[in-house]
Order: sequence, then structure tokens, then C-alpha cells
Amino acid sequence: MTHYIITGSSSGIGKALAKKALTKNNSVVSGISRTNDWEAPGFTHHVLDLNHLKDVISFSLPHQPADEVILINNAGYLGDIKRVGNASDEALARVFNVNISAVAIMMNKFLNTDYAPGAKKTVLNVSSGAGSYVIPAWASYCASKAAVDMLSKTVKAELDETGNNARILSVGPGVVDTPMQGEIRGAAAEDFSRVEEFKTFKTNNELASPDEIAEKYFYVLENNLFADEVVGSLRDVTM
Repeated sequence: MTHYIITGSSSGIGKALAKKALTKNNSVVSGISRTNDWEAPGFTHHVLDLNHLKDVISFSLPHQPADEVILINNAGYLGDIKRVGNASDEALARVFNVNISAVAIMMNKFLNTDYAPGAKKTVLNVSSGAGSYVIPAWASYCASKAAVDMLSKTVKAELDETGNNARILSVGPGVVDTPMQGEIRGAAAEDFSRVEEFKTFKTNNELASPDEIAEKYFYVLENNLFADEVVGSLRDVTM
């Protein structure tokens, strides 16, 4: 059996990943999010706000007697679409809590948990191209996603040193038609100089659907893509 543990499973990419996982033979999904409005056989929801780090620290990862366990750190927060100096302190803190601190804690718990003897482990961190280049008004988001990539690469190096064969991936999805994109298009032009460009992505139908992105993520997992380099992008994946 394969056990998927997916954060941010209530909407967008996370929900699409959870539903895709449930189509696989002999699989179960543990979804982690603040709220949830859907159910399915094999799906169990766990309530957790990743912004509340004390709760994240005390959280026990779901456990199933599986042959393979896959942790997908999908949950993310864009924060205020404002330049540093105009953003709220609370939003800045939440970006780093959700996007990197919670990710590191979940990875730490996952790699330290004993599952069935010989069970394969994979961590897939849903990163972003924003971690590789500058987008004004997204400073905290860009920085947090860059941190996810470096965290992932460093953890992979640590596992190589100890002979642990857990697989670590940090893969960005590209531009996807999710609620986050709606927030971006609603940003004020005086705060976000590229807002018209993101509006054009929508009007020109250049946004991938969450279902399409889920298909590609499973293609990455099932074909062991990016296993050596760790960091990658679905933009580079041809199915």
C-alpha cells in the first residue's frame, strides 16, 4: 500500500493531488489543512493550521502500515502583494511559517518516523519558480521558496552521507489556475508592477489546471525525475 500525506489538501493543487492519489491502486491519503469540504473512500482529513508552529511541532504524522509513504508539502501562502516596507508584519511572518518553517518541521518528523520495515520514503516539496528569480512585491514568497529548494538539497546531501535512500524532491508547478492566482490578479498596480502580465495569463488561457499539474507531479514521482538534482520544474516535464 502507498500512503500519501498531503498538506493543503482542501483546494487547488493539494486537492487535485489527493484525488489523483486515490485513483491509484492500493493507496490511502491523509490530508492536512485548516478546513475541508470533501470526502472520499481512502481519504482522512487532519485539521492543522501550518501558521501555528506550536501546533505543527506537537502534531503527530498520520501512520499507516504502508510499503511506501510519500509526504507532499503542498500548502503555501503568498502573503501581502506589497513591497517590503508596506507589507504587514503578520503576513510576512505567516509566509515563512507556512512556506518554510512548517515544511522543515514536517520533513524532520517524517524522516524520523519508523514506518513498515523497508518502507520507501519520498518527500515532494511543491516549490516555485519564484524561488529562482526576483519578483518585486513577492519578496517574502520568493525568499521562502528559495529556502525550500536549499533545504531540500541540503537534506538530500545529509541523507547521502548516512546512506539513507529516502527520495527528496523540490519541484515548482509553473503558473496554475488556483485561488492564489486570483489574489495576484486582484493586486493593486501601484503595489505590483506585473499585475497586468498575470491578468493576461488568465485571459490567454495560459494557466494550467490543478488536475493537469497533479498528473505531471505523479509522472515525476512514478518516473523518478529530478532524483539526482532534487530541484526542478514541471515546465521541464514532457509527458
